[in-house]
Amino acid sequence: MASKKDLKKAINLMCADLLIELLGAEQAAPQAHKQDVENIAQNILLMRTDFVNRLSHIDKRQVRQFFALLEDDLTASTNDIVDQICHLV
Repeated sequence: MASKKDLKKAINLMCADLLIELLGAEQAAPQAHKQDVENIAQNILLMRTDFVNRLSHIDKRQVRQFFALLEDDLTASTNDIVDQICHLV
């Protein structure tokens, strides 16, 4: 299992990649509403904060279940944000 520090770095990198993709989509689609782009960026930052905070409070009795749920939630959140970015274009 990776350390919490490594997992936090991975989450930060993934969120940075999502923000870069969002900026690229905004440049590719100048007709995109500024408010939509700002809302997606805010969702990315809130997602990052949520997952980093969740890593700071792990229940020692249910470690496997915690990480399984974290992975599922992270995948679902990431897919949701990618869908939002795709709808901009």
